[in-house]
Amino acid sequence: MLRIYFMRHGETVWNTERRYQGMTDIELSAEGLRQADIAAERFKGIDIDKIYCSPLKRAAATAKPIADEKGLDVIYEDAFREICFGEWEGKTVPELTEKYGADYINFIREPHKYGFPGEGSIDRVMDRIKPAIDRMIAEEDGNVLIVSHGGIIRLMIMYIMGLDNSWFTKMWINNTGISIIEVKDGRRLMLTVNDSAHLAQSGKNESNFLRP
Repeated sequence: MLRIYFMRHGETVWNTERRYQGMTDIELSAEGLRQADIAAERFKGIDIDKIYCSPLKRAAATAKPIADEKGLDVIYEDAFREICFGEWEGKTVPELTEKYGADYINFIREPHKYGFPGEGSIDRVMDRIKPAIDRMIAEEDGNVLIVSHGGIIRLMIMYIMGLDNSWFTKMWINNTGISIIEVKDGRRLMLTVNDSAHLAQSGKNESNFLRP
């Protein structure tokens, strides 16, 4: 049996400013570092056999406290980097809305139907992550943690669970939100989506739907 724990990175300053981060290598904020420590406490009672992580700094810094507590090395996987948004990165939602108007609003509403700078389409990003997920499901056993990014985690969940690309706008992943999928005897069970109860004490577990 394989149980996959997905966790989004902690908060960054660009998250609070509603700036698209994409593959821009942004550090965690002070709050994000605190969230990472709180998440590590959450995982203390959970056995983890391997930790896979996006190589971007905000994900790596989120994985580190858990890896240190478990005595595990972090395995960095390029396929788990965030979606590349090209010239949109560093821009806020209002800035993009003002510059691109209806084209950008259409993307926000139905991103699976409209292209964007950088990687160009949700289909292309999905093609990037599929081989890594297929390999993990075929080769891994036990409890595996993947620390990645909101957009990529949504796509991984969609791919594993056989959901079409329209589901990209039907779920949200908070900073350090935890989702769990179990793979056993050919069955794939969605156990948890976006559990961020560990952040309740910080008041930072709200859903920020338009926050990139």
